[in-house]
Amino acid sequence: MASQRLIRIYKNLDIDEIKHNILLYGDLSGQCGKCGKLGVKLDAVKCPDCQTEFNFIAFKNIKDHMPKIQQLLVERAYVTFVDHDDYKRISGAVKAEGFFK
Repeated sequence: MASQRLIRIYKNLDIDEIKHNILLYGDLSGQCGKCGKLGVKLDAVKCPDCQTEFNFIAFKNIKDHMPKIQQLLVERAYVTFVDHDDYKRISGAVKAEGFFK
């Protein structure tokens, strides 16, 4: 449809679920959120080391990856795109809360 565009939507999600199933993608490669494996390709459905399925993807620089996001929406409609800054901020806050318990 000509009127379809990407738009941000805010939704309550479990940060632990995201953390264990996210691909954090930089300029050229990604990192598994669960085991920390570096050099993961964007087309990877699972982590090559821990075999975790990537149900979430966060791009460090979203603007540079818009064409890739459009392609991923077609290829893997089940993937949820997460704002990288939100992910880092909330992960850090949860980690800090756990430290003070």
